[in-house]
Amino acid sequence: MHLTAFPQRLRRHLGTALMSTALVAATPALAGESLSIGVAPSASGWYFGYSEVSRIVSAATDHEISVRETGGSRENAIRLLGGEIDLALIDAIGAYEGYHGEGQQTDHHNPDMRVITWVAPSTMHWAVRQDRNIDTFEDLEGERFNPSSIGGGGEYITDMVFEVLGIQPDFQRMRMDDAAEAVVDGRIVGFSYNGVPPIPAFTEVHSSRPLHILSFSDEQLEAVTEALPFLSPATIPAETYRDMPEATTLGTFIGIVANSSMSEETAYDLTRAYWENVEAIAESFAPVEGMTAQIALDNTTTPLHPGALRYYQEAGLEIPDAAMPPEAQ
Repeated sequence: MHLTAFPQRLRRHLGTALMSTALVAATPALAGESLSIGVAPSASGWYFGYSEVSRIVSAATDHEISVRETGGSRENAIRLLGGEIDLALIDAIGAYEGYHGEGQQTDHHNPDMRVITWVAPSTMHWAVRQDRNIDTFEDLEGERFNPSSIGGGGEYITDMVFEVLGIQPDFQRMRMDDAAEAVVDGRIVGFSYNGVPPIPAFTEVHSSRPLHILSFSDEQLEAVTEALPFLSPATIPAETYRDMPEATTLGTFIGIVANSSMSEETAYDLTRAYWENVEAIAESFAPVEGMTAQIALDNTTTPLHPGALRYYQEAGLEIPDAAMPPEAQ
């Protein structure tokens, strides 16, 4: 599958979404209780999008979902395992490895992780300052470059992709806001992030220090997707960022997971509210446009929560074997 990222209407409700977030303690939730969801850096499109998801789903249920800023997918998996949050934004890589205790999650094995749904595809951005004359990934060899926000899925993807390509930048690891400042100041040549375009931090930096988003060659795409089959080719359309041409990159699915300790009724309520209001969610967060529950299921390689499974079965959808939770087997 080829993922295409669309220019987003991210700023329309941004103020309302940010004002509505709060931090709450995480406990296995019953009907009517508050739920916390670990998301991403506040400068990312995913933070805005999940704020909208939380607002709309909260309004449709007895639950109040509060958004917690984090470093991203990897940190969320660790916090979910520790019971610090009830729900987590996670990418397909993090969910698979967390459940199986593999790769980056070897020390954070969570066999109780369960999928609620996949929300939308996410797109990797590898951007550099135009004035540094870096035109290809190979040009990053030895350069000071940020591989994405510490603890996020983008950092992990960058590490794996550059290993496949045999390219070794001088990685400068930091949070997204610090990386953006470092690009503006000239301390690093560029930065990266796995998110929904247009990513606010990239738009802001681009306004003062014009950026160039690197593209893969066909040969590079083939090599990377063969080695890392959970990644798919993706396109960032021209003019997503002012005066930028189309870029050929990589993407993965981003979704919502919980622990199996969440009650079946709570997970069912959340899943039903999400899909019954998916059109309203897409109006606020355009990456959701075109997503269906069956597409989400077809891309599920980590077990569903039994409550989510019940909703999908009642909807008459086809459930992949890999998505069946142990509790249902």
